[in-house]
Amino acid sequence: MKNLLFILLLFVITGAYGQQTKVENNVLYKSVTLPKDDARFLALKGTAQKYMPQFIDSLQKHGNDTQGYRFVVKSDFVEGDTHEHMWSEVVGYSNGFFKAIFIDSPFTLKNIKLGDKISIKETDIEDWAVENIRTKKITGEFSEKYLNSKP
Repeated sequence: MKNLLFILLLFVITGAYGQQTKVENNVLYKSVTLPKDDARFLALKGTAQKYMPQFIDSLQKHGNDTQGYRFVVKSDFVEGDTHEHMWSEVVGYSNGFFKAIFIDSPFTLKNIKLGDKISIKETDIEDWAVENIRTKKITGEFSEKYLNSKP
């Protein structure tokens, strides 16, 4: 009964706000629809790019400390005319490209799945975050507050 209530609650949320949600491995995923030229999102992407040297410096200093730090980047994944902006965990950086493992859950794209190894061009990064696991401090996440405010 508890699971049914949870599923119904998700249906109500989806119906009320017109967004997609789903649960996989006890994680709630939510999609947000924005116009391609959303000025606020593009400005936040610009902020993430402006502070990219800070992300790369931290990755170079702490990237091998997987027990203490986690490095993630958000980028645009495309299949035909469909775009989904999703997160990947960074495992390396060289010559303007991040080596990463895809950690998100696509709603419609079929050409990528959890755990896929990928390469992302530095200039394609839309957001980034560095989590200090020991202190619970997160640096970055420039667009998250804005995206979470969207219905």
